[in-house]
Amino acid sequence: MLDADGARPLYLQLYDGLREMILSGALPGGMRIPSSRVLSESLGVSRFTVVTALDQLVAEGYLNSARGSGTYVETVPWRQQGKSSTSGRSDGAVPDRFEKLLSRRGKALIWRNSLTLNDGSQLLHMATPDHRLFPVDIWSRLTKEVYAQGDFRIVNYREILRPSLLEEQIARHIAVSRGIRCEPEEVVTTLGAHHAVTLLAELLLDPGDTVSFEEPGMAAIRSIFQSAGCRIEPMHVDAFGPDPHTVASRDVKIAFVTAAKQQPMTIAMPMKRKLEMLHWAADRGTLIIEDDLGSEFRYLGGPIPPLKALDQAGQVIYIGAFSMTLLQSLRVGYMIMPRALADRCRRLIQVRYRALPQFTEQIVGRLIEDGHYVRHLHRMRRIYARRQNRLMHILRSDFADIFETPEFASGFYNLCYFKDQSVDEDAVLIRCRNSNLGVEQLSYYFADRTSPRKALLVGFAASTEDEIELGMTLLRRCVAPT
Repeated sequence: MLDADGARPLYLQLYDGLREMILSGALPGGMRIPSSRVLSESLGVSRFTVVTALDQLVAEGYLNSARGSGTYVETVPWRQQGKSSTSGRSDGAVPDRFEKLLSRRGKALIWRNSLTLNDGSQLLHMATPDHRLFPVDIWSRLTKEVYAQGDFRIVNYREILRPSLLEEQIARHIAVSRGIRCEPEEVVTTLGAHHAVTLLAELLLDPGDTVSFEEPGMAAIRSIFQSAGCRIEPMHVDAFGPDPHTVASRDVKIAFVTAAKQQPMTIAMPMKRKLEMLHWAADRGTLIIEDDLGSEFRYLGGPIPPLKALDQAGQVIYIGAFSMTLLQSLRVGYMIMPRALADRCRRLIQVRYRALPQFTEQIVGRLIEDGHYVRHLHRMRRIYARRQNRLMHILRSDFADIFETPEFASGFYNLCYFKDQSVDEDAVLIRCRNSNLGVEQLSYYFADRTSPRKALLVGFAASTEDEIELGMTLLRRCVAPT
Protein backbone atom coordinates (compact mmCIF):
# COMPACT_ATOMS: atom_id res chain seq x y z
CA MET A 1 0.00 0.00 0.00
CA LEU A 2 1.81 3.08 -1.29
CA ASP A 3 0.75 6.60 -0.33
CA ALA A 4 1.73 9.25 -2.86
CA ASP A 5 0.93 11.98 -0.31
CA GLY A 6 2.87 10.36 2.51
CA ALA A 7 5.82 11.96 4.20
CA ARG A 8 8.12 9.08 3.20
CA PRO A 9 9.27 8.91 -0.46
CA LEU A 10 7.58 6.24 -2.59
CA TYR A 11 10.79 4.29 -3.20
CA LEU A 12 11.33 3.98 0.56
CA GLN A 13 7.72 2.88 1.08
CA LEU A 14 8.23 0.18 -1.57
CA TYR A 15 11.56 -0.80 -0.04
CA ASP A 16 9.97 -1.07 3.43
CA GLY A 17 7.10 -3.22 2.15
CA LEU A 18 9.26 -5.68 0.21
CA ARG A 19 11.80 -5.93 3.02
CA GLU A 20 9.07 -6.70 5.55
CA MET A 21 7.60 -9.42 3.28
CA ILE A 22 11.02 -11.04 2.89
CA LEU A 23 11.77 -10.99 6.63
CA SER A 24 8.33 -12.33 7.52
CA GLY A 25 8.58 -15.16 4.95
CA ALA A 26 5.72 -13.88 2.79
CA LEU A 27 8.24 -13.77 -0.08
CA PRO A 28 10.18 -17.07 0.24
CA GLY A 29 13.82 -17.52 -0.71
CA GLY A 30 14.33 -18.30 -4.40
CA MET A 31 11.14 -16.59 -5.54
CA ARG A 32 11.51 -14.54 -8.71
CA ILE A 33 10.56 -10.85 -8.40
CA PRO A 34 8.49 -9.40 -11.29
CA SER A 35 10.37 -7.09 -13.61
CA SER A 36 10.63 -3.41 -12.84
CA ARG A 37 8.31 -2.66 -15.80
CA VAL A 38 5.60 -5.01 -14.48
CA LEU A 39 5.92 -3.71 -10.92
CA SER A 40 5.77 -0.06 -12.00
CA GLU A 41 2.62 -0.67 -14.04
CA SER A 42 0.87 -2.73 -11.35
CA LEU A 43 1.74 -0.29 -8.55
CA GLY A 44 1.16 2.87 -10.59
CA VAL A 45 4.60 4.33 -9.94
CA SER A 46 7.56 5.17 -12.13
CA ARG A 47 10.17 2.59 -13.08
CA PHE A 48 12.78 4.81 -11.42
CA THR A 49 10.96 4.39 -8.08
CA VAL A 50 10.89 0.60 -8.49
CA VAL A 51 14.52 0.30 -9.66
CA THR A 52 15.75 2.49 -6.77
CA ALA A 53 13.93 0.31 -4.20
CA LEU A 54 15.12 -2.97 -5.76
CA ASP A 55 18.72 -1.75 -6.05
CA GLN A 56 18.74 -0.92 -2.32
CA LEU A 57 17.38 -4.39 -1.45
CA VAL A 58 20.05 -5.99 -3.64
CA ALA A 59 22.76 -3.89 -1.97
CA GLU A 60 21.60 -5.02 1.48
CA GLY A 61 21.46 -8.68 0.47
CA TYR A 62 17.70 -9.22 0.48
CA LEU A 63 17.58 -9.75 -3.29
CA ASN A 64 19.98 -11.26 -5.79
CA SER A 65 20.02 -9.86 -9.30
CA ALA A 66 21.70 -11.72 -12.18
CA ARG A 67 21.90 -10.08 -15.59
CA GLY A 68 19.65 -11.88 -18.08
CA SER A 69 17.95 -14.14 -15.54
CA GLY A 70 16.00 -11.74 -13.31
CA THR A 71 15.88 -10.79 -9.64
CA TYR A 72 15.31 -13.38 -6.89
CA VAL A 73 14.66 -13.35 -3.17
CA GLU A 74 17.68 -14.43 -1.17
CA THR A 75 17.18 -17.18 1.37
CA VAL A 76 17.47 -15.34 4.68
CA PRO A 77 16.34 -16.36 8.18
CA TRP A 78 12.86 -15.14 8.93
CA ARG A 79 12.49 -12.44 11.51
CA GLN A 80 12.22 -13.82 15.04
CA GLN A 81 8.67 -13.99 16.27
CA GLY A 82 7.76 -12.87 19.76
CA LYS A 83 7.26 -9.79 21.84
CA SER A 84 9.80 -7.01 21.79
CA SER A 85 11.85 -6.67 24.94
CA THR A 86 10.16 -3.34 25.60
CA SER A 87 6.65 -4.13 24.37
CA GLY A 88 3.99 -3.53 26.95
CA ARG A 89 6.51 -2.61 29.64
CA SER A 90 6.67 0.83 31.17
CA ASP A 91 7.99 0.04 34.63
CA GLY A 92 11.63 -0.37 33.62
CA ALA A 93 11.70 -3.98 34.83
CA VAL A 94 14.08 -6.39 33.12
CA PRO A 95 12.40 -9.47 31.56
CA ASP A 96 13.49 -12.77 33.07
CA ARG A 97 15.57 -13.80 30.06
CA PHE A 98 17.57 -10.59 30.26
CA GLU A 99 17.86 -10.81 34.04
CA LYS A 100 19.75 -14.08 33.52
CA LEU A 101 22.20 -12.31 31.23
CA LEU A 102 23.19 -9.71 33.84
CA SER A 103 26.64 -10.17 35.33
CA ARG A 104 27.23 -10.28 39.08
CA ARG A 105 28.92 -6.92 38.67
CA GLY A 106 25.86 -5.50 36.90
CA LYS A 107 23.47 -6.78 39.55
CA ALA A 108 25.62 -5.29 42.31
CA LEU A 109 25.55 -1.88 40.63
CA ILE A 110 21.79 -1.68 39.97
CA TRP A 111 20.53 -3.19 43.22
CA ARG A 112 18.17 -0.34 44.02
CA ASN A 113 15.86 1.91 42.05
CA SER A 114 15.90 4.85 44.44
CA LEU A 115 12.71 6.75 45.18
CA THR A 116 14.78 9.90 45.60
CA LEU A 117 15.46 11.56 42.24
CA ASN A 118 18.69 13.34 41.38
CA ASP A 119 17.29 15.96 39.04
CA GLY A 120 16.80 18.63 41.73
CA SER A 121 13.05 18.83 41.10
CA GLN A 122 11.99 17.62 44.55
CA LEU A 123 11.42 19.80 47.61
CA LEU A 124 13.64 19.20 50.65
CA HIS A 125 16.09 17.22 48.51
CA MET A 126 18.87 15.96 50.74
CA ALA A 127 21.68 15.55 48.21
CA THR A 128 21.63 18.37 45.66
CA PRO A 129 22.78 21.99 45.62
CA ASP A 130 20.52 24.78 44.42
CA HIS A 131 21.38 25.07 40.74
CA ARG A 132 19.63 28.45 40.64
CA LEU A 133 22.59 29.92 42.54
CA PHE A 134 25.03 28.89 39.82
CA PRO A 135 26.98 31.96 38.53
CA VAL A 136 25.64 31.77 34.98
CA ASP A 137 26.92 35.17 33.82
CA ILE A 138 30.47 34.52 34.99
CA TRP A 139 30.45 30.99 33.56
CA SER A 140 29.18 32.27 30.20
CA ARG A 141 31.88 34.93 30.00
CA LEU A 142 34.66 32.48 30.88
CA THR A 143 33.29 29.99 28.36
CA LYS A 144 33.49 32.58 25.59
CA GLU A 145 37.01 33.54 26.62
CA VAL A 146 38.23 29.94 26.71
CA TYR A 147 36.73 29.17 23.32
CA ALA A 148 38.11 32.40 21.86
CA GLN A 149 41.64 31.44 22.90
CA GLY A 150 41.52 28.50 20.48
CA ASP A 151 44.17 26.58 22.41
CA PHE A 152 44.71 23.35 20.43
CA ARG A 153 45.88 21.55 23.58
CA ILE A 154 42.38 21.48 25.07
CA VAL A 155 40.67 20.21 21.94
CA ASN A 156 42.96 17.21 21.55
CA TYR A 157 43.47 14.27 23.89
CA ARG A 158 44.94 15.14 27.27
CA GLU A 159 48.69 15.38 27.70
CA ILE A 160 48.93 13.17 30.79
CA LEU A 161 52.52 14.06 31.75
CA ARG A 162 51.78 17.72 32.43
CA PRO A 163 49.28 19.09 34.98
CA SER A 164 46.30 20.95 33.58
CA LEU A 165 45.31 24.47 34.62
CA LEU A 166 42.58 22.99 36.82
CA GLU A 167 44.99 20.62 38.57
CA GLU A 168 47.33 23.54 39.27
CA GLN A 169 44.47 25.64 40.66
CA ILE A 170 43.13 22.78 42.79
CA ALA A 171 46.56 22.33 44.40
CA ARG A 172 46.61 26.01 45.35
CA HIS A 173 42.98 26.18 46.46
CA ILE A 174 43.07 23.00 48.56
CA ALA A 175 46.10 24.23 50.54
CA VAL A 176 44.13 27.26 51.76
CA SER A 177 40.63 25.79 52.00
CA ARG A 178 41.39 22.31 53.41
CA GLY A 179 44.96 22.52 54.72
CA ILE A 180 46.25 19.94 52.23
CA ARG A 181 49.68 20.70 50.80
CA CYS A 182 50.35 18.99 47.50
CA GLU A 183 51.96 19.50 44.12
CA PRO A 184 49.87 19.79 40.92
CA GLU A 185 51.39 16.47 39.79
CA GLU A 186 49.62 14.80 42.74
CA VAL A 187 46.19 16.00 41.56
CA VAL A 188 44.21 13.85 39.11
CA THR A 189 40.98 15.24 37.67
CA THR A 190 38.04 12.86 37.23
CA LEU A 191 34.42 12.78 36.13
CA GLY A 192 33.24 13.17 39.70
CA ALA A 193 33.65 11.25 42.96
CA HIS A 194 31.99 8.04 41.78
CA HIS A 195 34.26 7.96 38.75
CA ALA A 196 37.25 8.45 41.05
CA VAL A 197 36.28 5.44 43.18
CA THR A 198 35.67 3.35 40.06
CA LEU A 199 39.15 4.24 38.78
CA LEU A 200 40.73 3.29 42.10
CA ALA A 201 38.83 -0.01 42.19
CA GLU A 202 40.08 -0.85 38.69
CA LEU A 203 43.63 0.20 39.48
CA LEU A 204 44.11 -1.24 42.95
CA LEU A 205 41.65 -4.05 43.66
CA ASP A 206 41.34 -7.67 42.60
CA PRO A 207 38.33 -9.92 43.25
CA GLY A 208 38.55 -11.25 46.79
CA ASP A 209 40.44 -8.25 48.21
CA THR A 210 39.08 -6.87 51.49
CA VAL A 211 37.69 -3.35 51.63
CA SER A 212 36.68 -1.78 54.94
CA PHE A 213 33.61 0.37 54.47
CA GLU A 214 31.68 2.63 56.81
CA GLU A 215 28.52 1.20 58.36
CA PRO A 216 26.33 3.07 57.66
CA GLY A 217 27.89 4.53 54.53
CA MET A 218 27.23 5.65 50.98
CA ALA A 219 25.41 2.77 49.35
CA ALA A 220 26.27 3.71 45.77
CA ILE A 221 29.99 3.74 46.57
CA ARG A 222 29.72 0.44 48.45
CA SER A 223 28.18 -1.12 45.36
CA ILE A 224 31.26 -0.16 43.30
CA PHE A 225 33.48 -2.23 45.59
CA GLN A 226 30.95 -5.07 45.69
CA SER A 227 30.76 -5.11 41.89
CA ALA A 228 34.57 -5.45 41.80
CA GLY A 229 34.19 -8.73 43.70
CA CYS A 230 35.65 -7.36 46.94
CA ARG A 231 34.90 -8.62 50.42
CA ILE A 232 33.31 -5.80 52.45
CA GLU A 233 34.38 -5.53 56.08
CA PRO A 234 32.18 -3.05 58.02
CA MET A 235 33.75 -0.18 59.95
CA HIS A 236 31.01 0.80 62.38
CA VAL A 237 30.22 4.45 62.98
CA ASP A 238 29.88 5.75 66.54
CA ALA A 239 29.58 9.24 68.03
CA PHE A 240 33.08 10.10 66.74
CA GLY A 241 32.68 8.77 63.21
CA PRO A 242 33.94 5.51 61.68
CA ASP A 243 35.83 3.46 64.28
CA PRO A 244 38.75 1.44 62.82
CA HIS A 245 38.89 -0.75 65.92
CA THR A 246 35.59 -2.36 64.89
CA VAL A 247 37.27 -3.91 61.83
CA ALA A 248 38.09 -7.51 62.67
CA SER A 249 40.24 -8.38 59.65
CA ARG A 250 43.87 -7.35 59.48
CA ASP A 251 44.04 -8.05 55.76
CA VAL A 252 42.36 -4.82 54.63
CA LYS A 253 43.72 -3.44 51.39
CA ILE A 254 41.58 -0.28 51.24
CA ALA A 255 39.41 1.57 53.78
CA PHE A 256 36.78 4.05 52.58
CA VAL A 257 35.87 6.84 55.02
CA THR A 258 34.14 10.23 55.16
CA ALA A 259 35.97 12.04 57.96
CA ALA A 260 35.08 15.75 57.81
CA LYS A 261 31.33 15.02 57.49
CA GLN A 262 30.34 11.38 57.80
CA GLN A 263 27.72 10.37 55.28
CA PRO A 264 24.92 9.92 56.37
CA MET A 265 25.45 10.63 60.10
CA THR A 266 26.94 14.15 59.55
CA ILE A 267 29.60 13.51 62.24
CA ALA A 268 32.90 15.44 62.08
CA MET A 269 35.72 13.09 63.10
CA PRO A 270 37.71 14.57 66.02
CA MET A 271 41.49 14.78 66.00
CA LYS A 272 42.01 11.78 68.29
CA ARG A 273 39.99 9.49 66.01
CA LYS A 274 41.81 10.79 62.93
CA LEU A 275 45.18 9.90 64.45
CA GLU A 276 43.83 6.50 65.50
CA MET A 277 42.67 5.95 61.92
CA LEU A 278 46.09 6.80 60.47
CA HIS A 279 47.93 4.58 62.98
CA TRP A 280 45.48 1.74 62.31
CA ALA A 281 46.07 2.01 58.54
CA ALA A 282 49.86 2.18 58.96
CA ASP A 283 49.84 -0.92 61.15
CA ARG A 284 48.03 -2.93 58.48
CA GLY A 285 49.53 -1.39 55.36
CA THR A 286 46.03 -0.19 54.42
CA LEU A 287 45.37 2.59 51.94
CA ILE A 288 42.61 5.02 52.98
CA ILE A 289 40.23 6.59 50.47
CA GLU A 290 38.74 9.74 51.98
CA ASP A 291 35.68 11.27 50.31
CA ASP A 292 35.31 14.88 51.46
CA LEU A 293 31.71 15.18 50.23
CA GLY A 294 29.95 18.37 51.30
CA SER A 295 32.68 19.51 53.68
CA GLU A 296 32.71 22.99 52.11
CA PHE A 297 29.38 23.73 53.78
CA ARG A 298 29.93 24.12 57.48
CA TYR A 299 27.75 26.77 59.13
CA LEU A 300 28.97 26.85 62.74
CA GLY A 301 32.64 27.47 63.46
CA GLY A 302 35.55 27.08 61.09
CA PRO A 303 36.15 24.30 58.57
CA ILE A 304 37.12 20.85 59.84
CA PRO A 305 40.46 19.70 58.34
CA PRO A 306 40.22 16.38 56.48
CA LEU A 307 42.19 13.27 57.32
CA LYS A 308 44.45 13.97 54.34
CA ALA A 309 45.71 17.17 56.01
CA LEU A 310 47.38 15.01 58.70
CA ASP A 311 48.75 12.41 56.30
CA GLN A 312 52.54 12.43 56.27
CA ALA A 313 53.14 8.96 54.81
CA GLY A 314 51.01 9.01 51.66
CA GLN A 315 48.42 6.65 53.16
CA VAL A 316 45.37 8.72 52.21
CA ILE A 317 43.86 9.26 48.77
CA TYR A 318 41.66 12.33 48.96
CA ILE A 319 38.56 12.67 46.75
CA GLY A 320 36.83 15.98 46.08
CA ALA A 321 34.33 17.19 43.52
CA PHE A 322 32.59 20.31 42.25
CA SER A 323 29.20 18.59 42.07
CA MET A 324 27.96 20.13 45.31
CA THR A 325 29.52 23.56 44.85
CA LEU A 326 28.78 24.22 41.17
CA LEU A 327 26.57 21.87 39.15
CA GLN A 328 26.16 18.12 39.42
CA SER A 329 25.94 17.76 35.64
CA LEU A 330 29.42 19.27 35.14
CA ARG A 331 30.91 15.96 36.30
CA VAL A 332 34.22 17.43 37.42
CA GLY A 333 36.04 15.96 40.40
CA TYR A 334 39.58 15.21 41.49
CA MET A 335 41.83 13.01 43.59
CA ILE A 336 44.98 13.87 45.53
CA MET A 337 47.44 11.00 45.87
CA PRO A 338 51.16 10.17 45.87
CA ARG A 339 52.71 11.19 42.57
CA ALA A 340 53.77 7.67 41.55
CA LEU A 341 50.19 6.49 41.96
CA ALA A 342 48.82 9.60 40.26
CA ASP A 343 50.93 8.88 37.17
CA ARG A 344 49.54 5.36 36.96
CA CYS A 345 46.01 6.64 37.43
CA ARG A 346 46.43 9.09 34.55
CA ARG A 347 47.64 6.26 32.34
CA LEU A 348 44.54 4.27 33.27
CA ILE A 349 42.34 7.23 32.31
CA GLN A 350 44.17 7.49 29.00
CA VAL A 351 43.44 3.82 28.23
CA ARG A 352 39.89 3.63 29.57
CA TYR A 353 38.45 7.04 28.74
CA ARG A 354 40.95 8.60 26.31
CA ALA A 355 40.20 12.12 27.52
CA LEU A 356 38.24 14.07 30.11
CA PRO A 357 36.26 17.22 29.15
CA GLN A 358 39.17 19.64 28.96
CA PHE A 359 37.07 22.63 27.92
CA THR A 360 35.04 22.28 31.11
CA GLU A 361 38.20 21.76 33.18
CA GLN A 362 39.70 24.91 31.69
CA ILE A 363 36.63 26.96 32.60
CA VAL A 364 36.55 25.63 36.17
CA GLY A 365 40.28 26.34 36.41
CA ARG A 366 39.67 29.94 35.37
CA LEU A 367 36.79 30.20 37.83
CA ILE A 368 39.17 29.32 40.67
CA GLU A 369 42.11 31.31 39.34
CA ASP A 370 40.12 34.54 39.02
CA GLY A 371 38.63 34.26 42.54
CA HIS A 372 35.04 33.70 41.41
CA TYR A 373 34.83 30.22 42.95
CA VAL A 374 35.71 31.33 46.49
CA ARG A 375 33.21 34.22 46.32
CA HIS A 376 30.56 31.79 45.03
CA LEU A 377 31.21 29.44 47.98
CA HIS A 378 30.88 32.26 50.52
CA ARG A 379 27.55 33.29 48.99
CA MET A 380 26.22 29.73 49.01
CA ARG A 381 27.21 29.23 52.66
CA ARG A 382 25.30 32.35 53.73
CA ILE A 383 22.17 31.34 51.83
CA TYR A 384 22.26 27.71 52.95
CA ALA A 385 22.79 28.74 56.58
CA ARG A 386 19.62 30.86 56.45
CA ARG A 387 17.71 27.98 54.92
CA GLN A 388 18.88 25.57 57.59
CA ASN A 389 17.86 28.03 60.29
CA ARG A 390 14.39 28.10 58.77
CA LEU A 391 14.21 24.31 58.63
CA MET A 392 15.41 23.98 62.24
CA HIS A 393 12.78 26.47 63.43
CA ILE A 394 10.01 24.47 61.74
CA LEU A 395 11.31 21.16 63.06
CA ARG A 396 11.40 22.48 66.62
CA SER A 397 8.04 24.23 66.52
CA ASP A 398 5.88 22.01 64.30
CA PHE A 399 7.50 18.56 64.45
CA ALA A 400 8.35 18.23 68.15
CA ASP A 401 5.85 15.38 68.41
CA ILE A 402 7.30 13.57 65.36
CA PHE A 403 11.08 13.97 65.41
CA GLU A 404 13.72 14.28 68.06
CA THR A 405 15.30 17.72 67.93
CA PRO A 406 18.09 17.44 65.34
CA GLU A 407 21.52 18.97 65.68
CA PHE A 408 22.62 21.91 63.54
CA ALA A 409 24.44 19.95 60.81
CA SER A 410 26.88 20.78 58.06
CA GLY A 411 26.21 19.82 54.46
CA PHE A 412 22.80 19.76 52.80
CA TYR A 413 20.45 17.97 55.20
CA ASN A 414 19.46 17.32 58.80
CA LEU A 415 19.16 13.84 60.26
CA CYS A 416 15.73 13.57 61.91
CA TYR A 417 15.08 10.57 64.18
CA PHE A 418 11.49 9.44 64.62
CA LYS A 419 10.25 9.52 68.21
CA ASP A 420 7.93 6.64 67.36
CA GLN A 421 10.31 3.89 66.24
CA SER A 422 7.40 1.66 65.18
CA VAL A 423 6.69 3.95 62.21
CA ASP A 424 6.53 2.30 58.78
CA GLU A 425 9.56 4.02 57.23
CA ASP A 426 9.02 2.55 53.76
CA ALA A 427 5.41 3.74 53.64
CA VAL A 428 6.48 7.21 54.74
CA LEU A 429 9.10 7.36 51.99
CA ILE A 430 6.59 6.33 49.32
CA ARG A 431 4.17 9.04 50.47
CA CYS A 432 7.05 11.54 50.39
CA ARG A 433 7.93 10.53 46.84
CA ASN A 434 4.30 10.89 45.76
CA SER A 435 4.34 14.38 47.30
CA ASN A 436 7.51 15.31 45.36
CA LEU A 437 9.75 15.37 48.42
CA GLY A 438 13.42 14.43 48.06
CA VAL A 439 14.00 13.11 51.58
CA GLU A 440 15.75 9.77 52.17
CA GLN A 441 15.50 7.09 54.84
CA LEU A 442 18.49 6.31 57.03
CA SER A 443 18.18 2.57 56.43
CA TYR A 444 19.20 3.09 52.80
CA TYR A 445 22.80 3.57 53.96
CA PHE A 446 23.10 0.30 55.90
CA ALA A 447 24.44 -2.78 54.15
CA ASP A 448 21.41 -4.90 55.14
CA ARG A 449 18.95 -2.00 54.54
CA THR A 450 17.89 -1.94 58.19
CA SER A 451 18.78 0.80 60.65
CA PRO A 452 18.85 0.36 64.43
CA ARG A 453 16.99 3.68 64.61
CA LYS A 454 14.53 4.97 62.03
CA ALA A 455 15.17 8.42 60.67
CA LEU A 456 14.77 10.66 57.63
CA LEU A 457 17.38 12.83 55.95
CA VAL A 458 15.58 16.14 55.33
CA GLY A 459 17.30 18.53 52.95
CA PHE A 460 17.35 22.32 52.98
CA ALA A 461 20.07 23.53 50.57
CA ALA A 462 18.23 23.04 47.28
CA SER A 463 14.97 24.67 48.48
CA THR A 464 14.25 28.33 49.12
CA GLU A 465 12.78 29.32 52.48
CA ASP A 466 9.30 29.47 50.93
CA GLU A 467 9.85 26.04 49.38
CA ILE A 468 11.00 24.73 52.76
CA GLU A 469 7.73 25.99 54.27
CA LEU A 470 5.72 24.20 51.59
CA GLY A 471 7.84 21.07 51.75
CA MET A 472 7.52 20.78 55.51
CA THR A 473 3.74 21.17 55.25
CA LEU A 474 3.72 18.24 52.82
CA LEU A 475 6.13 16.28 54.99
CA ARG A 476 3.80 16.65 57.98
CA ARG A 477 1.03 14.98 55.97
CA CYS A 478 3.40 12.17 54.96
CA VAL A 479 4.73 11.33 58.42
CA ALA A 480 1.46 11.86 60.27
CA PRO A 481 -1.34 11.03 57.79
CA THR A 482 -4.88 11.51 59.10
